Amino acid sequence: MLRLIGPLFVALVVLVAAGCVAAAGGHDAPDYAIVVSGTGRVSVAPDIALLMLGVESQAPTLAEATADAARRMSAVVARIKALGIADADIATVAYSVDPRTAPTDPARRDPPRIVGYYVSNLAQVTVRKLADAGSVLDAAVAAGANTVRGIRFALAAPEAAQAQARKSAVADALAKARELAAAAGVTLGPVLTIRESGAPTPAPMRAMALRMESTPIEPGQLEVAVTIELRQAIAR
Repeated sequence: MLRLIGPLFVALVVLVAAGCVAAAGGHDAPDYAIVVSGTGRVSVAPDIALLMLGVESQAPTLAEATADAARRMSAVVARIKALGIADADIATVAYSVDPRTAPTDPARRDPPRIVGYYVSNLAQVTVRKLADAGSVLDAAVAAGANTVRGIRFALAAPEAAQAQARKSAVADALAKARELAAAAGVTLGPVLTIRESGAPTPAPMRAMALRMESTPIEPGQLEVAVTIELRQAIAR
């Protein structure tokens, strides 16, 4: 058994050396590369508004609180539907029921005593005509909505803006790679990998007033940003 250790060791060394030579001479793992990041930004006008609104109710009993919240929310939904908002554009995003307890005396260590209930029902309303956003908000409040959590703007179909931002990001990365190669005095080879960092998400950029007779709404501009990492080989 001891006599086999020497030949086996030599064989393993030869195999490892052969593997290293193959890796060095192959095209799958180049020895040198330039890695850069590129960012592309596109400014677009939003075309839909997302309203977060709902109702809050308090009552001595759970039945009264839920019934009041249901009545209020039904009135709000009916009013905004009358303005042309489709069923598919009204979605409940949060519903909660919380008991309300009376103050207790810490010295007596009495258990909490429920004295009422608080019910909250929050919905997201998608307004596909920006000019109607203020009217829809006013109508919801008039119908009984006593909670408005905010309004944000988005794109119904962001794919075109995202594609344009990706092209700009790749162009930005390629330009950086060329600058680095020129500064280092090397020649660039083919692009090896391109990786996008996270999903592109439209973000508010600057305000742009939208004139309406109802509640004033400023949709502004959205900036679609894409960041990529590019790895390009250095030719030998």
